[in-house]
Amino acid sequence: MYRSPQKSRRPAGAAFLSLISLGLGQIYNGELAKGILLKALMSLAFCLYALRIFLDGSWDLLFLAALTSIFVLMKAYSVGQAFRRARSEGASYTLKKFNRVSVYVMLTLVFLFLTYSIPWGIKHHAVRDFSAFHPFRSAGAKARFLNTYERKAERWPVASESRMIQTSFGQTFVRISGPEGAPPLVLLHGIGGSSLKWWPNIEALSEDFRTYAMDNIYDNGRSVYTFIFKTPDDFVNWLDELFDELGLGGSINLVGLSYGGWLTSRYALRHPERLDKIVLIAPVSTVMPLRFDWIWRASLCAIPHRHFLESFMDWMLEDLARGDASGRAILDEETESGFLAMQCFKPKPLVNPTVLTDEEWRSLRIPVLFLVGENEKLYAAQKAVERLAEVAPQIQTEILPHCGHDLTLIQAEMVNKKMIDFLNEKN
Repeated sequence: MYRSPQKSRRPAGAAFLSLISLGLGQIYNGELAKGILLKALMSLAFCLYALRIFLDGSWDLLFLAALTSIFVLMKAYSVGQAFRRARSEGASYTLKKFNRVSVYVMLTLVFLFLTYSIPWGIKHHAVRDFSAFHPFRSAGAKARFLNTYERKAERWPVASESRMIQTSFGQTFVRISGPEGAPPLVLLHGIGGSSLKWWPNIEALSEDFRTYAMDNIYDNGRSVYTFIFKTPDDFVNWLDELFDELGLGGSINLVGLSYGGWLTSRYALRHPERLDKIVLIAPVSTVMPLRFDWIWRASLCAIPHRHFLESFMDWMLEDLARGDASGRAILDEETESGFLAMQCFKPKPLVNPTVLTDEEWRSLRIPVLFLVGENEKLYAAQKAVERLAEVAPQIQTEILPHCGHDLTLIQAEMVNKKMIDFLNEKN
């Protein structure tokens, strides 16, 4: 009659297995049901996190701390209990049929797949759930955000016409100002913002131009996307279709701030025939890779607490933060708006901005103005200008003093003058 061999359990080995994979030490010690239960509880915790983050949106630091505490306690229990159990079993342990490396690996992979695939599915469903309140997390989140948005819109300093333009990518909200028949000027804001980002600049720009300040269809505003953007060409095609629907044929002046600057450069590479001039205001990537300190600081903003966003904004817009009381008030409002958007909008995959090659820069034959603040945090302003001078000397560059990524806010008058003078120059 077959008798399972005896083999001693090693306490350190059992603890290590639980450390690398929750519950695996229990399975090693023969407690299959307990090990699977611990793994299942971990998968459930990740699912609850995904439901709260992606569907409900009512997360806070307390919720995150609670889940983290549960994880730490479960891990400590699994490691400690596996160690004690293995020590008590000693050399008298009788091997079970599932005490095989192949089983350990299989169970670990199965639960690893469940732990990450189910939350991914919840996120994927949330992004593609084009319900009545899409792209917001809920009807309440939509009402909350739009109420604040409309209060800010009341401060728009010039008369404007609002239009919702239908495209194959969804609906795009456009705020139109300036005299009819004037040269068209399209404004693309930075990531996490809306057309309202241009409030310090719109009055000056609308004197000589017919301005079109839009809410990026794939960002935080009134626009509603029905297409998941995956490549830069998706944005280019959306803009081209939008310009057609707005009746903008050619000779368009295109201005982009930060992420909008990168989009402007991508559109200019594909459709220079439709453009008169472009202005790139501190475009993200585009000319230089992002600094590491920017990347890790921005990554911390994924932690769902106001502190991390406030800290990032104070660092990113340092000149505004160190300015007078009015500057501090503007920064606090920008931070509050950003945090509100994080709470109200469903998360979606980002199309990462890229750095243009030397050949791409040289191929831009339309007039280009590059503006950057001397204290820019995305990259070193001087190095960016030096690169453009070397690879594309036809591009006009300006480094503005006493500002960084907040140049359109703290140096609004200077930025406006630089842009208007450039746009009014004869080609």
